[in-house]
Amino acid sequence: MTRYIEAFIWTDSIEAFLKENIKESPILNVCSGASYFGDVQLEKYYFPKDWFKANGSKVRGDMISLPFKDDAFGAVFSDPPWDASMKEVISTFCEEALRVAPILYLMSPWHWGSSRRTFEKAWIREFPGITNTIAIIKYHRKAESDIGGRR
Repeated sequence: MTRYIEAFIWTDSIEAFLKENIKESPILNVCSGASYFGDVQLEKYYFPKDWFKANGSKVRGDMISLPFKDDAFGAVFSDPPWDASMKEVISTFCEEALRVAPILYLMSPWHWGSSRRTFEKAWIREFPGITNTIAIIKYHRKAESDIGGRR
C-alpha cells in the first residue's frame, strides 16, 4: 500500500525544530555528537574537549546495547551514521531504542521496516536542487500482543 505523509521545509535550526515537535519527556539523544538536545545524550565516538564537563547528562555508550532500564525515557531521538554498512546496526538500534522508550524519532535517509512498530509522522528535509531524502520519522512501539511472530 502506498502512503503519503506530511513533510516540511527544514527550519534554520534543527534543535529548535526538535524542541518544537518532540513533546515526550524525558528524551534520550543517541549518537548525539556535539548536540546537547535531549535530557540525556549518549555518544560512543565523538567527544568535544569539555563534553562530559559541560552537562551532567552525557553518557558514553553503544547504541545497540543502551545502558538504561526498559521504559526509562519518554522518547529516543537519533541522527545515526548514514553509511550504508550501518543499516543492520541501525535496525538493531531501533529495536533497542523501543525497549528504553515507547517512541523513537529516527533522522536518516532510510525508513525502518518492522512489525514491532508503527509510524505516525515523518518530516523531510528540503534543500535546493536534487538531493537525497533525509527524514525524521516518528515510530511507536507496538504492544507485544500486537506483534505476533514476525519481525
